[in-house]
Amino acid sequence: MKPAISVIIPTYNRAEYVVQCVESVLAQTFSDIEIIVVDDGSTDSTRERLDAFSDLPMFHYFYQPNNGRSSARNHGIGMAQGAFVVFLDSDDLLFPNALEHLHDAAVRSATAGMIVGQTQFIDDGMNVVRTLEPKIDAVPAGFAYPTLIGGERYFLLQGSFLLRRSCLEQVGTFDAALEPCEDYDFCLRVAWHCEIACLEKIILRCRVHGGNTPTDDLFVGGIRVAQKHLKLLGDSDSLPVAARRRSRAQWTLKMADNYYGLGDNANALKHYLRALAVDPAGLLRDPRVPRQVLASLVPVQLRERLKLKRSGHERLNAA
Repeated sequence: MKPAISVIIPTYNRAEYVVQCVESVLAQTFSDIEIIVVDDGSTDSTRERLDAFSDLPMFHYFYQPNNGRSSARNHGIGMAQGAFVVFLDSDDLLFPNALEHLHDAAVRSATAGMIVGQTQFIDDGMNVVRTLEPKIDAVPAGFAYPTLIGGERYFLLQGSFLLRRSCLEQVGTFDAALEPCEDYDFCLRVAWHCEIACLEKIILRCRVHGGNTPTDDLFVGGIRVAQKHLKLLGDSDSLPVAARRRSRAQWTLKMADNYYGLGDNANALKHYLRALAVDPAGLLRDPRVPRQVLASLVPVQLRERLKLKRSGHERLNAA
């Protein structure tokens, strides 16, 4: 008999973390599950450590030559039997009742392709750093795609959401060419095809550590994702004109923000102005946009000096 939920865990050289990750899934109050670990060519003791779970009927381990986490997730998708899928990074943990909350919400929200909960960020000592708490109204009913592009705090994190198989079949697999932002692209494609519902329950403990992706890599990846989606929008005539215009403006704004983060003021300014040209009425309602236009005129070295000066004042005031 097929399980209700398949939990797919890609991993690479995280022997200590992945064992804790699997244990957090085994500790779930919801038991109709399968656990699929795809080892992306680990050279540490991952295989040996995971062998402790090999006798469990719901646990499945697959090894592949190193090919990236998108390939590992896609391998897991091919093996999954569940009516629902959860993608969980191997350095993260689920709260004990996470799958029960997500599954119950999916049953109640029969039209939603994705159910997303809240995320608690922790350090290696399991101390809470912050909590990301999207509210029920964080995602509008129906077509949420434009809203999620420009959301101030992105919350569709791997491990925090449950995906209905019918939605997954529409969306397809992870795009390896977009790493390390392939999950961002994937979730925005979910928002294009499926309804999303928010759950006001903490689902995921997301570990913050030195092995996390460097910020500049995320900025570059974010630009590539925006370029892909702008092309998708240009090729699509299925969206209403207003939704397409708003989406194009938000992706162009996202590119500008990423260029700004990289210290590329010229490209940042160009894309801020392009975004304003696409949807001036919509973007000018956000005071951040004209502020960022002005900020992109400030030389990067001066900006960094001002940032250091401001942080120094904040430390003195806190002392």
